[in-house]
Amino acid sequence: MDKNYCTKCGKCCKEIAVDFSKNIIYRDGVEPLTEDFAGMLIKGEVKDNITFCSCKYLENNLCINPNKPEICEKYPSSPFAFLPENCGYYGVNFLEREKFMQKLRKLEEEIIHYEALISISSKDDAKQYAKIIEKHRSFINKYKMYF
Repeated sequence: MDKNYCTKCGKCCKEIAVDFSKNIIYRDGVEPLTEDFAGMLIKGEVKDNITFCSCKYLENNLCINPNKPEICEKYPSSPFAFLPENCGYYGVNFLEREKFMQKLRKLEEEIIHYEALISISSKDDAKQYAKIIEKHRSFINKYKMYF
């Protein structure tokens, strides 16, 4: 994503939500916590199994890590990124998330359409429609946690 929206507040590196019991990080959605990334973290406050960490490479709200991991370089790379309060990317991410949600709503409309066609179609066509419905549902289910 374009870095012009960054306000250089450093909050994204001061408020990293990690569930160490599940080895996941909440940053650009839910991602696996790698050993390298875990080694960069300074553990802080714990709330409901979530540990809020900061990065040991943050100095004057800027990263000084010469080997910045890809997860940091690309952040935020998802419209479902967990952004700190007052982040400059909030508006951009909101618009991108809404575009994506429109896509999901369109898939849900198509499911309704294909479900209606199944009852009036031949067995072969009905099987094809059922496959399309399953594919759409599988895609939608990946994002259920966000809405």
